[in-house]
Order: sequence, then C-alpha cells, then structure tokens
Amino acid sequence: MTRLATASVCVLLCALAGTGADPTPVEKQLAVQNAIASARKHLDSQNPTEAVAVLEQAVASADGNKVFLALLREAYVSELYQLGKAPNPDAERLAQTRRRLALLGGAPPAPADAPKPVPAALTAPPTPFTPPDVNPTLVTPIPAPASIESPTGDRLLPSGDTPVSQPFPAPARTTITNAIAAFKKENFAEADRLFGTIGAAKLTPEQKTAWAYCRIKLAADRVNAPACDAGTAAAAAQSVDEALTLITDNAKLLASGRAVLKAAQAKAGSAGPVRQAGGTGAPVVAVGDAIETANFRVVCGSRDLGDTVSKAAEASRKQIFERWSGPPSGVWQPKCEIVVHATADAYAKATGKPAEMTGHATVRITNGRVTERRVDLWADTALVDNALPRELTHVVLTDLFSDKPPPKWALEGMAILAGSPEEIGRYTRTLTRCAREGEVRPLAALFDLNDFPADKITGFYCQSASVVEYLIKLKGERNFKIFLSDAQRYGTSRALERQYGIEGTPALDAAWKRACLEPTRTP
Repeated sequence: MTRLATASVCVLLCALAGTGADPTPVEKQLAVQNAIASARKHLDSQNPTEAVAVLEQAVASADGNKVFLALLREAYVSELYQLGKAPNPDAERLAQTRRRLALLGGAPPAPADAPKPVPAALTAPPTPFTPPDVNPTLVTPIPAPASIESPTGDRLLPSGDTPVSQPFPAPARTTITNAIAAFKKENFAEADRLFGTIGAAKLTPEQKTAWAYCRIKLAADRVNAPACDAGTAAAAAQSVDEALTLITDNAKLLASGRAVLKAAQAKAGSAGPVRQAGGTGAPVVAVGDAIETANFRVVCGSRDLGDTVSKAAEASRKQIFERWSGPPSGVWQPKCEIVVHATADAYAKATGKPAEMTGHATVRITNGRVTERRVDLWADTALVDNALPRELTHVVLTDLFSDKPPPKWALEGMAILAGSPEEIGRYTRTLTRCAREGEVRPLAALFDLNDFPADKITGFYCQSASVVEYLIKLKGERNFKIFLSDAQRYGTSRALERQYGIEGTPALDAAWKRACLEPTRTP
C-alpha cells in the first residue's frame, strides 16, 4: 500500500510539476499539516475546488502521507460531484479531475441525481435541532472545574523578545457573537472555526454544547460522504470524541454523538497498524493521525513526528515521576492527549492562547478525580527537548500534589528545569539582565504571588527557575517536594527551617543572591 501511494504521488507530481527550491523535511511536514487543516475547512464549507487547490500545492511534500492522500481523493470526488450538478459543467475540468482521481486509485461519484448512501449504523444528530441557549449576552465564562493551566509559553529569547504579560486574554465579545450568529444560521463550519479560536476553557456550558453540535454534525456529513474512506472516518471519529467532552447536560446530543462516533469508528477500523514503541514496551496504536501508547494519545499531522512525540512522552513521564517522587504508580486513566499543531498561528487559533507560547498543559479535576489531561504544542524544532517535558511536568505535578497545587513560582521553576541544559542556561543568563534591570523580586514577594504577575514576567520565570535549582542543589529534588508539602502545612518559613536549616525567607533571599547573582556581577 505504501509503495502504491508513493507511486501515485510520483505520477501526480508529474501532472502538477512546478519549480522552486527543495524544502527541508520540517518545512514539508508543516506544509502538509497546514494543507490538511485548510482543506478540511474548505470541504466542511462545501468548497471542494478550494480544497483541491490547497492540497495540490502541497502534494510535492506529501511523501506518501496516507491521511493527505485520502483527503485529496475525497476532495477530488467532492469536486466531481459538485461539477456534475452544475447546469453547464466544465467538461475539461471534469476530465482533468477524473484523471487525477484515477491516479490516486479513486472512483468517480455516483450520478449527481443519485441519493447519498447513509451508513446503516449512523444516527444523525436530531433534526430539527433545538439550539441550546446561547444568548449573546452570556459572554463571561462561568468557573470551570478545578484545573491547572500552564502558561509557560514565554519563549525567553535573550535577543530581546518581550514575553507576553497576560497569558490569557479574554475572548473578544465580537468573536463570541459571531460564533453564535454562525451557529444559528446553520453555518456550522464557520461556527466551529470561531468557537475553536476562543477555546473551550472560555466558553459557557451552553456555548460548549453548541460547539459540540457543530463538530458532530460536520463529522456525520463526512462519514455520509461518498468519498469517505478509513482515514477520513478516523479523523471524523477523533473530532466527535473531542466534541463529546464538551457536552455536560444534553443527553440527546450525547447519544447522537456516540452513534456518529460508533459509525465512524466502524469505517476507520482498518485505518492504521499496531506497532511497538521503541524502548517503552507499550503498544502504539495508530488510527488515522492519532497514535496511542499506555499513557498518551498523540494527535499530529505527521506520522513520523507523532511516533517521536509518543515515545518521548512515555520516557519523559517516567523520568519526571522518578526525579520528584519515585516510579509511577500505574498508567494514566484518562490518558493524556497531546495535540501537535503545525504552526504557532494554528496553535493560537485552535486553543485561544497567544501565538508567542510554545505550548500549555491542562488538567481538569472533577469531584477529586482527574477527568482530562491534555498538552497542546506547536511543531517547532525544540518541541521534544523542551516544550514537551516542560508541559508534562505540569501534568505529573497534578498527580504528586493532588490535594492542592504548589505555588506558581515552584510549578514554573520545576517545569523549566525539565528542559535541555541549553534551555536552562538561557534562563540563567537572562536572570542576570533581569536583576540589572530591576525585574527580580524579593523572595518574600515571589513566594506571596498567587498567580502570574502582571509585570516583570521574564524576571518571574528566570527567578523561579533559579530558586528551585538552588534549593535542589542543597538537598535534591525529592527533598524539595517535601519542602513544598511542608510549606502547605506549616508555612514557608517553618518549612525552610525544617528541611534546609534556613531561618526564614529573608535568610534564603540573602543566601540565594550570594550564590546566584553576586558571582555574575561585573567588578
């Protein structure tokens, strides 16, 4: 199958031959991921011609990518179906599209007047659908379940990049209003896109339900489409699976969504092989563009990158547990989902986070039980070495501090120290500049912060990492964890004395500055 797909691409490339410098492997991966995302939106909006154009531009970078080729076949079939219904069809375009579809092993659709076949197992969402109460005035999100969100996206570039001072900007009222308007007009593809730019964390339960309906309806349409193959069905199943997590109080929509999911999974049954993850001993199951291990589900447009991330995630999880506490006590249920976005812009649109961030982690706890673990990243070159272990540290720390999370300075410092030596060194070097420019706080003020500061954010990150590293050098990682637990019970000053023999925060402040700031000062 792989040889056939590669041969098909080679033949198609001849038909679409162009000029230009050869892109790097990373550029190819990003081009394919962007094309898949853009084409899917065009298809969901019933614009197959635009989808074909986007995919054909990236076909030289596909390298036999099964998801890409399946989507291109779907786009060709959809375009043929649309052309066939036109009053005066373009005969030349029809012939050209049929030839290209044949090169990919696809079959033309049934005549335009033939009814669409509906999978027997598929129960579409209720029609007519009574929209949930999504009054445009409900813009302020209600409190979400207890969660820990890691905005450690400060890229910390010593060249002068200014880190974001407010990691969580409120969604614009106009975006909410436009999403609701698109939903009520039954423009579900546009509503899905707009809700996605805001992110689930900033939506009310009613708005989440509306977003879930959009995703379930679009997925049902994909599964019903004549061109739906295993890869397309797997992507639809993934979308419905994510949509079901948005529904809290609509039993009818939940039942419909599960029916769509079941039908999509049935069609996707042969979408991917089962492989072993090197070094972990845990099976890796690949369905469509999702890869599963014992503890993770990785969603990534590139299979090779997804494999790399899944293996690195299992290894990092084990290392983080052992560093701060001991071996993991068991597998994660639910698994931690890792979503790798193709670009910073795609990351920002999908999550509602600033594009300057390289990733963030979310852990939701309901009634004392973890109900969601998720890490969102974008595919920059430092993903595996820095962003992934940093965000996984936040997820692991939720297990280690199940009753109450540590203070922000400790969380961020521990997460930063999960990065590569080069990344940690950048924070250390930048601390000197922060101290010189007055961005370093007295430790008493740092320890009193209940949330991320509104100013001096770079100094906050650098100082947090430095203080954590200093205390680790005194007595090790596991003793530092005990210190944090003691601080929650007895207060910081008493915990410092119990674990380090340091008489209060002022004494620690003086000792830390002598060790970490004074040696770098210019005489």
